[in-house]
Amino acid sequence: MNYPCSSSIGMTFAGKRIAVSLPDTVLEEAETLREKTVKLGFIARACSIYGVDRIEIFNDPRGRGERDLILKILQYVETPQYLRKRLYKIDEALRYAGLLHPLRIPSHKKKASMDSIRVGEVREGVTNRDGTAYIGLDMDIKLTSKLEPGRRVTVRVVSLEPFVGEVIQKEKVSEYWGYTVVPCRVQEIFEDREFKLRIATSRYGSSLKSVIENLRKELNIQDSVRLIFGSPSRGLFEIVGPELTKLSSYVVNLFLEQHVETVRTEEALFAALNLINNLLA
Repeated sequence: MNYPCSSSIGMTFAGKRIAVSLPDTVLEEAETLREKTVKLGFIARACSIYGVDRIEIFNDPRGRGERDLILKILQYVETPQYLRKRLYKIDEALRYAGLLHPLRIPSHKKKASMDSIRVGEVREGVTNRDGTAYIGLDMDIKLTSKLEPGRRVTVRVVSLEPFVGEVIQKEKVSEYWGYTVVPCRVQEIFEDREFKLRIATSRYGSSLKSVIENLRKELNIQDSVRLIFGSPSRGLFEIVGPELTKLSSYVVNLFLEQHVETVRTEEALFAALNLINNLLA
């Protein structure tokens, strides 16, 4: 399940579109698959709590990235539980998936009976060969358009008798409907103009105090924001180079008084998303 880096998304974060950009070396300090899975679970939870629309995994040119593992686990945990067996085969990469805390986002509905379904309800599903889709019910729904089998889709119920649904885009749903995971090249993060406000995080960046008022104004003007993070062993200046300052709207040090040698990516992620949330409050 790969997506183009410029895929469209909805507005779910205080009326803003938000993307989080992480290097494919984000797991380099985790030694075991169990530790890596737990770390990615924290990242998924942080993004879901704050309504992140898109998680971008970019290549760290000087590191040993684990892009495929990161994409698979982040996509897996974002998939409703009733669809997982249909979309994912037994896979060594998902050995510790049972440790992942449920996201409990609106799209993660439980299996239900037909008696509880109403016209207009939206559920995630997977397409079948006969033009229907399984959406976690005891009866599959007939789609208004036929798609290739095995595809994950968002379905809105348009009729109960006959039981028919239409495939819609996630951004058409009024609630937060989860994130999309996108593989990217590091250059694309800064070349892509879909997210006008680009906030890079670095311990060598400007102090939060010096930019916070301008940042608050920018956040309220722009309709989209991208938060960019470095790896555990290489910050963004090491990954991107000195031109990071020119390529970014802001390069910010989130921790004015950092009393630990390094801040973990998931910790910086929570801090950055909470900051944006407060500035928009």
